[in-house]
Amino acid sequence: MEELQKAHPHIDPFLIQKWERIFSVFFDRNSSKKMDWGDFYLVTRKVREIYGAESAQWDFARQALAALWEGLCKMADADHDQLISLNEWIGTLGKIDQKHPQKWFADYRNFMFQLFDVSKDGVLDMAEYCDGMLLYGVRASEAQQAFTAMTNDPYAKLKPEQWGKFFDELFFSKDKSAKGNHLFGIVLSQ
Repeated sequence: MEELQKAHPHIDPFLIQKWERIFSVFFDRNSSKKMDWGDFYLVTRKVREIYGAESAQWDFARQALAALWEGLCKMADADHDQLISLNEWIGTLGKIDQKHPQKWFADYRNFMFQLFDVSKDGVLDMAEYCDGMLLYGVRASEAQQAFTAMTNDPYAKLKPEQWGKFFDELFFSKDKSAKGNHLFGIVLSQ
């Protein structure tokens, strides 16, 4: 963490901590310390395992993740090696204008909501949220704790606007008590 802070002194250390966790848990699925297409493929395989090869979720994940990877590479792959290092990831996030994020970021926010909204009713309940977190290896108990920490109500239903607010807080809020810090099933230490 210290090396990352030295490499990115203009970025708040709490943001670096969150971005490193997001990179490690949600993007670097094969633990190679670099993000590549294989990491995205592993997510599509997991979607197929959980929802089935004929599911709308699997078809959606394959299409959306391919587009997301392409957009992310355009923004973050500084050396054009089809690998995104943690430093490239943090550098890219550090340049995002929160009020006008790049297309890949907005697409990622929308992708995650749509992927988790299995019922396609436009809201996420705790069961859908926990199933979605399972795709990324987050245990159900951690996901339940995170959902409740965000919503203060285990029976709440997250609307896309609430998801977007929490998503933006997760990525950009320096406030350690922001509810969005829990969005990806990770209850961060404060």
